[in-house]
This record gives sequence, C-alpha cells and structure tokens, in this order.
Amino acid sequence: MSRPPVRFDEFRRRAEELLNQPGRVQRLAQQATRKLTSAGGDKFRELRDQLKLAIAMVSAWVAGDYREVSHKTIAILVAALLYFVVPMDVIPDFLFGWGFLDDAAVLGYVFSQLSGEVDAFRTWREQHESIAGENDDGP
Repeated sequence: MSRPPVRFDEFRRRAEELLNQPGRVQRLAQQATRKLTSAGGDKFRELRDQLKLAIAMVSAWVAGDYREVSHKTIAILVAALLYFVVPMDVIPDFLFGWGFLDDAAVLGYVFSQLSGEVDAFRTWREQHESIAGENDDGP
C-alpha cells in the first residue's frame, strides 16, 4: 500500500465527519460536479472520468441506492471530492493546469486503493442502467 498524498489524511478526517450529514455530502457531490464541468481540455479526461464515477458512487450511497460498499471506501471517496473542491489544497487551483495536477494525483491514489470496490460499483451501475433502459421502452 502506497503512502497517501500530502494532507490527504486531514481531508479523510473531515470526510468522516461529513458522512453523518448526508445532505452535506450530496451538496459536496454537486459542488464537485460543477467544478468538474469547468475543468476543460482533453488532458483532464481521465480525471473527469474518475471524478464522475466517484461522484456517482457517493451520490448512490447517499440516496441509499448502493450500499454494497464499505464505510472506509465512502470516506476515502468523500475525502477525494473534498480535496478536489477545496481551492487551496497542496497546489492551489488558481494555478490552472498545475492546480489540477495534485487533484489528479489524489484521484490516482484513491482509485488505485479502491479499484475492487469501484469496479464493483461500475458493474452495478451498468447493470442498473441497462435494466432502467429496458423499463423505459414503454408500451
């Protein structure tokens, strides 16, 4: 297991506190979605894809739709979203281009640590979307 990025443990402690307040967690997911839409360019495609998946997983957990995930995993994902949303992390986001590098490093760390649970969620979501699509065909 690799060492967590600088200050990530601080964000994880904050995330643990947030987990008792689902409304705040959902607002954090919404903030991350808004910030994500402003991060343009192809060089951030993998970061966007990872963030979209993290946001979807956290949102599904908050809604009670997906509970086949450990508390530890949700705390780590919420910590990653916090890190992404907070503008003054290790490299401030106003240094565009550079500011997203540490966000990408944190997401890379998080997804490498949680690959099994994230893959399970991705499979669940694909199956869930497939079923929902079949039900939308209507009469």
